[in-house]
Formats: sequence, C-alpha cells, structure tokens
Amino acid sequence: MTETVHKPSADVLLEGQHEHTVDDKGRVSVPAEFRGALGLNEGDELVLTRHLKESCLLAFWPDAWEAFKAEWSRLGSQTEQILRRVVGGSARRAKVDRLGRIQVPKVLRNYAKLEEKRTVFVMGQGSRMELWSMDVWDATHGPDVHADVDLDGLM
Repeated sequence: MTETVHKPSADVLLEGQHEHTVDDKGRVSVPAEFRGALGLNEGDELVLTRHLKESCLLAFWPDAWEAFKAEWSRLGSQTEQILRRVVGGSARRAKVDRLGRIQVPKVLRNYAKLEEKRTVFVMGQGSRMELWSMDVWDATHGPDVHADVDLDGLM
C-alpha cells in the first residue's frame, strides 16, 4: 500500500504567536498548530533565513520559499540582487526532528539574537513564520513602541 504524504501548498496561511525556548543545541520547536496546518512530520524540511529589515528569522516550507523567491524578479533588478544576496544567501534548510524541533544554525541565531534558554516568539505570518527573540520583539514592537499609532475606532 502506498502512503499518501500531505505536503503544504504555498497558499497555507499561518497566524498566531507561540512562545518556545531555544535549547542548548540551538533547536526551537515548531508550534504543533503550525506543524498540523503544514502537515510537517519528522524529516520534513523548512527553509530558514534572515529578514532583510528586521532582527528576526523567516521560516518557510519549501513551496512557500519558492513562491517568495519568484516574487523577487518583479521588484526590480537592484532589489532582486539585494534579496538574492542577503536573504537567499543566508537561507539554510532545517529538518524537523521527531519532537517537532528544527536546528537553527548558529549564524542565524546570532543574527536574530536567539540565545540558549531564552524565550523565542514563533509567529505565523501568512505564508511564513517569523522567529523573534523576546528581548528584540519587546524593544522593536512592544506596546510603548506603537503608542502614537492612531487606532481610534478600530481597537
């Protein structure tokens, strides 16, 4: 009997925020909710890379990564070159282990300030996840940072 394996399409949309901890080997858990939505199992891969303008990491399933890269050519040659060099050049594949964790390469952990035994936000952002150090998140997106944003009538 042939086993059918579900592979997520590029149009799966993730949302929500989950707190996890970087272990002493640099591994971070992929939230169970996201693993379920993506159909991720042991041995499946995610693509990790750095964000171009924020001190966080991006995590894509392979189809979403390919769709993201395909958009670069529509942005103009200079922007495409920057994205290929910085975002594409930083990309690493990480396999999901049997406990749903991924190994984050040290160079990427250093970029995003993801330290051992510290809290990491794993956030669904549509076609990708973002991995944030809690300290960096609080400094750049905490409530005081956006105090001057006018949300009257919305919130």
